[in-house]
Amino acid sequence: MIELPDDNARSGAARIADLWFPGSARSPRLTALPGYDALLSRALQADPALSEAFIQVAELAAGVDDLTAEVVADWPEELAEAAFYFLSCTYYMAPEARHAVGYPGQTRTPSSEATPDQMLDDDLIAPVLALGPTYVPTPTTD
Repeated sequence: MIELPDDNARSGAARIADLWFPGSARSPRLTALPGYDALLSRALQADPALSEAFIQVAELAAGVDDLTAEVVADWPEELAEAAFYFLSCTYYMAPEARHAVGYPGQTRTPSSEATPDQMLDDDLIAPVLALGPTYVPTPTTD
């Protein structure tokens, strides 16, 4: 099980989360989401590479007195991007965050109930048709 190694890293994780997802009039702050700790724990289990990047960034964040976007811009780009991707996925795992931005979630829509804009049209399939036939006959041994 992947976990933040210590209280210092946990503090850094919260600081970077609040920097990148500070909340607004419309959306909640990441660390203020109900079950933030459980969300973070669940996200850490999802992808070891992203989790490692996030843990490294959390440790970097913990070691900075004044954490700003300018400070983060000086960190290795790939590391910061991976950590941001990790946190954005964590954020949108929360129903409260999805609801705040107006995302209703996935719903089942049987094809018989599809609206015209969900149906196949010629423009959508044109690139496939432009490829031409792709059938290749099976070679014979004659």
